[in-house]
Amino acid sequence: MTDVRGLELRLAEDILTAEGYTVVSREVRSKKGVPDGDDKRVIRVRLVESENTVYLAYSIFKTAV
Repeated sequence: MTDVRGLELRLAEDILTAEGYTVVSREVRSKKGVPDGDDKRVIRVRLVESENTVYLAYSIFKTAV
C-alpha cells in the first residue's frame, strides 16, 4: 500500500482505489475548524486487511495566502 499521508484527499483516494482498496474518509477537526479552509489533506491512515479497506482521516487546511 502506498503511503498517502500528507497528500490531497482526492489524490490519495484515487491512488488507493487504483490499488484495489475500498476507501472510507472522515474529517477530523478542532471545534472551530479552519474558516476559509481550502485544502483537504490526509493526516492518518488505517488499513484493515481483513476487509481490504483503508480508513483515511483528513483535515482541512488554509494554504492559500
